[in-house]
Amino acid sequence: MKPRTKLQFEVLGQSRCLPDKENEMLSWAKVECLEHKGYATKTRVICMDCGEKFSPELVRRKRAVCPHCGAKLKVEQSRRTTDKQHVYVATAGIYGEFQVIRNFEILAYYRTSEAPRYFIWEILQHWISPNGKNTIVARNHTINWYCDSWNGNMEIRTEYRRHYYSSNVRYDIYPHKLHPGSEFKPEYRRYGIDHRLQGITPLEAITCIPENPKMETLLKAKQYDLLGYSIDWRGVVERYWPSIRICMRNKYKVKDPNMWVDYLGLLVYLHKDIRNSHYVCPSNLKKAHDRLVAKKRMIQEKEEKERKRRKAIEDEKKFRELKSKFFGLQFTDGLIRVRALESVQEFLQEGDIMHHCVFTNEYYLKPDSLILSAMIDSKHIETIEVSLKTLKIVQSRGVCNKDTEYHDRIIGLVKKNINLIRQKLTA
Repeated sequence: MKPRTKLQFEVLGQSRCLPDKENEMLSWAKVECLEHKGYATKTRVICMDCGEKFSPELVRRKRAVCPHCGAKLKVEQSRRTTDKQHVYVATAGIYGEFQVIRNFEILAYYRTSEAPRYFIWEILQHWISPNGKNTIVARNHTINWYCDSWNGNMEIRTEYRRHYYSSNVRYDIYPHKLHPGSEFKPEYRRYGIDHRLQGITPLEAITCIPENPKMETLLKAKQYDLLGYSIDWRGVVERYWPSIRICMRNKYKVKDPNMWVDYLGLLVYLHKDIRNSHYVCPSNLKKAHDRLVAKKRMIQEKEEKERKRRKAIEDEKKFRELKSKFFGLQFTDGLIRVRALESVQEFLQEGDIMHHCVFTNEYYLKPDSLILSAMIDSKHIETIEVSLKTLKIVQSRGVCNKDTEYHDRIIGLVKKNINLIRQKLTA
């Protein structure tokens, strides 16, 4: 868009006079930001940095030094002969009264036996005035489900922050690294903001850290992952701040803040002390997290069983009113004994033993269903449902709802004795 205010005219004018940094940024990014890869098969390794081949004998623990260009490569087993990389890099500088963050996009294309091709262009500038106002000079950023590209000329752009502690990602990208020659104003350096910044974008750091001492502490403690997490989940960081301080005192780096916060929630659930370094600084976070998940699941299962027991007691009276006329009903063919379930507790036991939903789906409260249990000695074989409207067998299920070798025999035995059910029903 065209500049409209005095500030925008001033920023755009200074932007057009900025020194060219593309060659400097590319030379640095080739070494420090782009990955140095080698693709290996049994007979050769291709160095993507120069396109040349060398013997796999030079590879040690998936690492190698290219004998042609001297690049230190990370070697992958692959038959690929081409590659592509895309990174954002940034540099910070002071121009007049403005703190300026300049962002560059780098594309690299690699092919066997060819020198790599690199493309770099400046895509975004943040001009931050002394009063904290940010003026954006950028190319148009098209971002959607299908596309993420920069195009057009460097112009004044506007956008609105989605929420207080984060700017819209359309014109605030996260750079892979900041150039080591970056300069920040003294008031920003005082908060620990320099070229080593990680976890958040430079704009987020300049905007948020001066307003939030806890974020400043995280930055100076190099808790970069927690710092990035605090942008979107400030309330969570506030809630667990004493535990975070314990981590910092013990020089414990939280590398997966999502899992770590979930882990603290599990500690709270299990009534553990989240101000004790033994709990909040686990040597193996995933293992400790999974162990507490298993404990919580066991507790929930116990609570569910207790809930079922209480519900069974509450439903027992209604069940007796519906099905007491069938109590004592049983028949056998000499091997298999079929009997009616006579209490809600028996439904619970039947469901647990057979691993099906006879209790969960409250079959004991269905007025038109009669539930029978087929057994050999004391072993439960199948659970049978008979319709009291039609006196037909609705279903007969073994363990995990599977048919057993006795399925047809059980069906035949129930059909043979259906008159016993009819007699109980009409009594």
